[in-house]
Amino acid sequence: MVDDNRPNPDQILKAIEEEQKRSHLGSLRVFLGMSAGVGKTYAMLREAQARLREGADVIVGIVETHGRSETEAMLSNLPMLPRKRVSYRDVAIEELDIDEILRKRPKLVLVDELAHTNTPGSRHNKRYQDVIELLDAGIDVYTTINIQHLESRKDLVEKITGVSIRETVPDSILERAQQIQVVDITPAELLRRLKDGKVYLGDKAERAVQNFFKPDSLTALREIALRFTAEKVDQELQSFSDIKQKNGPWQTNERLMVAVSHSPYSERLIRATRRLAFNLEAPWVAVHVDNGVKLSDEDQNQLSKNLALARELKAEVITTAETDIVEALRRIARQRNVTHIVVGRPSRRMFKDFVEGGNLLDRLVDESWEIDIHVIRQDDVPAYSPKFRLNMDFEKDFVPYWNTLCGLFAVAMMNGVLESVIGYRAVGFVFLLYVLFVGTKTSLGPVLMAGALSAIIWNFFFIPPRLTFAISSAEDIIMCLTYFVVALITGTMTNRLRQHEGLIREREDRTNILYEALKDITASREKAEFIDKVCRRLEGALVGTCGVVLRDRNRKLSAQTNHRYGVYLNEKEYAVAQWAFENRKPAGWSTETLSQSPSLYIPLEGNSEVVGVFVYTPEKQRKLSLEQENLLYSVCGQLGASIERHFAEKRLRETEKLQDSEKLHQTLLNSISHEMRTPLTAIMGAAEALLQQTPPQSDDNRKILAEELLQAGERLNRVIENLLDMTRLESGALAIKTEWHDLHDVVGVVLNRLKKNLDGHVVQVNIPDDLPLLNLDFRLFEHTLTNIIYNATVYTPVGSEITISVLTESDNVQIIVEDNGSGIPKESLPKLFEKFYRVPGSPTGGTGLGLSIAKSIVEFHKGTIRAENREDGGVRFTIELPKGQAPDAPKESV
Repeated sequence: MVDDNRPNPDQILKAIEEEQKRSHLGSLRVFLGMSAGVGKTYAMLREAQARLREGADVIVGIVETHGRSETEAMLSNLPMLPRKRVSYRDVAIEELDIDEILRKRPKLVLVDELAHTNTPGSRHNKRYQDVIELLDAGIDVYTTINIQHLESRKDLVEKITGVSIRETVPDSILERAQQIQVVDITPAELLRRLKDGKVYLGDKAERAVQNFFKPDSLTALREIALRFTAEKVDQELQSFSDIKQKNGPWQTNERLMVAVSHSPYSERLIRATRRLAFNLEAPWVAVHVDNGVKLSDEDQNQLSKNLALARELKAEVITTAETDIVEALRRIARQRNVTHIVVGRPSRRMFKDFVEGGNLLDRLVDESWEIDIHVIRQDDVPAYSPKFRLNMDFEKDFVPYWNTLCGLFAVAMMNGVLESVIGYRAVGFVFLLYVLFVGTKTSLGPVLMAGALSAIIWNFFFIPPRLTFAISSAEDIIMCLTYFVVALITGTMTNRLRQHEGLIREREDRTNILYEALKDITASREKAEFIDKVCRRLEGALVGTCGVVLRDRNRKLSAQTNHRYGVYLNEKEYAVAQWAFENRKPAGWSTETLSQSPSLYIPLEGNSEVVGVFVYTPEKQRKLSLEQENLLYSVCGQLGASIERHFAEKRLRETEKLQDSEKLHQTLLNSISHEMRTPLTAIMGAAEALLQQTPPQSDDNRKILAEELLQAGERLNRVIENLLDMTRLESGALAIKTEWHDLHDVVGVVLNRLKKNLDGHVVQVNIPDDLPLLNLDFRLFEHTLTNIIYNATVYTPVGSEITISVLTESDNVQIIVEDNGSGIPKESLPKLFEKFYRVPGSPTGGTGLGLSIAKSIVEFHKGTIRAENREDGGVRFTIELPKGQAPDAPKESV
């Protein structure tokens, strides 16, 4: 016999995995208060003092005393970590030094004010993110927070106090807490502390009394804090109960459950349970058990109406599939720690109650002794109908009946041949075996037909006197009746097996669709791709058309997006979709709102916002079954969360792009202002000197000034060329015009252009005479070599050697530029070709664009460029270009 109270293996496995995960993480203890001034920090420091006396390694990461003498006294002998000073807008602000904590790795660190927003430039935007990193590093944390800073309570607190809450913490951080300690004092005591100056001082205290610190507001905040803690304890108790599976619920808190069916009387049960739950101030659950019986359209509509009423009355609605309704109710009652079950008074059905061991009420009372059963009377009790009724699905297809009849005819013919050998009673057993065989292959209708016809054929053709229905022997009468009993039993068992098989198949189909939908979502890179795939899967499962309307950038359901994702809405249908989006409720077909619409509109909700509306248009106006509704809403839930995550990732990318753009803008502004100011200053200075009449300028001075003007102009021209080329490269407007050129010519032009810059350097050029022509854009490639060689002149001292070599291989040509400078730091090599990047310690001047432009131009030529440090000092730049098939040189005419 299976023990129903055995521990749930899945829950045990989950608990073990969570325990293993927690063993590598730090422990979090949260000191929670209804508002500032209740003593959270004081209580935290008192607990830290106790841990310090026990010998624990305790460090104060950051604690705000706000000038309170009692709090400062508690800090007297606790080791304190120096705060990190972060500069923001020329103001030094002290923050938590998380790097130093991770380096010291204490056993326990105190971090006050969990909801604090860090100074821009810190590692994390919020302090709770610092705490998460510390916990992940295995460090225990004590922290404090007020109830108004919890994300889930923010709106409620703002409504009660009328004060806007700017800093919030996600509830998930408190879900990680091993202990939440409420620091509680009465509102009167808190107001007295405020009056005595122990919370705020001066004008700040007066403003607090006028706004946040009102007796009614504080009382409400106190209740919210206590209720939150109670919910946390109740969840922990529920998890512990799920694992232990004790005999019956732990009645630490009342919890009600009502059984809901397709009966119209279920509405009365739901309302009665809601009243009981309200009076007991207890949560309640509405449960529907699908036992495999097919419902008519009318019954399906009534069931949906009943469940919708339960949801409207704030019940937790649960649907499950089980052939045994009582066992399903008992299982859910154990899982939810239910203390009261509400049911209606069932009608009496003698045969069915006898077969099933009693009606639902009798079995619940007998088998659920640990739970209180509430029976709600019915005003109009239906009259008892003594006729025999079974919840059976008779086969509606003609084929099984025809096959059964043909098989029976064949068995009868065979028995006619065998009767002389085995006797007419043995023939009766052959017929009985055939009835059993039919019972294993088909449903109740063909089995009953096989039993009835077998009895008639055996009686009329085989039992003496033959060709009559008279039976003289009592044994033969019992045998005929046995056909019907066997047919009824086997048909009933087969029907139940088929119902159970159908439930398993439906559950498997739903699981497969959910799995495939999740796989489509995770495997697709674009939201349009996974939306289309998920819609196509649902169309096959629900027999209809599906589509999605997403919100626009203004977080509104825009009519301009109607044409996307397979949805085409007219003005009326768009209004229905808009209602569902704004009210976060389903609307349209099969709902109570705008039900004349031919389509069902389901809001796609993420964790924090509605991202769009799912549109389902059925091919047939038959209401969806409960299993199909659950499937549809489950997929919509996954779809909403995935689309919200996609939107969040897109916003993050846009934010990062904007930050990079601002950074590039600032870098460009700084670089260009310097690079353009320097040559312009030289040009203006030389021009003013030339204009001066006294003393008269000599020819040598004028020549020097002209050379300065020329150098400044070339430098300015180089800056402008780099900026223009980078602009063309990023916009895609730069088109290369390749022709076959001799590399000797390109290098010669570059060296002549940089003649003044190369003055004082030793330049060696090693280019083979038989070098083939290269297919390249002369101007752009000249610009590339100019940037690389000019870069070598800047970073190498005067008198050093710069080598330009060309090597040929089978498929490519290598152009190598080497210098004897100081080289490039190893950590800077991967960033060398990035825009605006300059190696730390570089000489003043330059925009950081030259090498980035060179890399882009080389890649336009289907080549590669790399930089590496030489073993004997300096840097080596290597450009590889494909050889290509050069055209034949024209023949000289004779």
